[in-house]
Amino acid sequence: MPEWPKDKLLRHGPDLPMAERIRRYQYNIRTIRAAGCVVPTSSMIDSLDPAEIELWFADGAFRIDRLGKAVSALAVEIDDLDDR
Repeated sequence: MPEWPKDKLLRHGPDLPMAERIRRYQYNIRTIRAAGCVVPTSSMIDSLDPAEIELWFADGAFRIDRLGKAVSALAVEIDDLDDR
């Protein structure tokens, strides 16, 4: 069974410029494939296309923002119930 190459994967967080994030993500996909592992499509996009990767990053950022707003709205509702 192939072993996940966790010690070889690079971070590709939002603190980096988009070009560097894409380059690191492509490196990670290649590294995962070279290790004989399957890219987990539930948490990653299995693509080397820069446009698809950038869209995946944007979609993730949008999802995080949407969840943050929902949690904030729920917290306000809970506070309102506590004030009654």
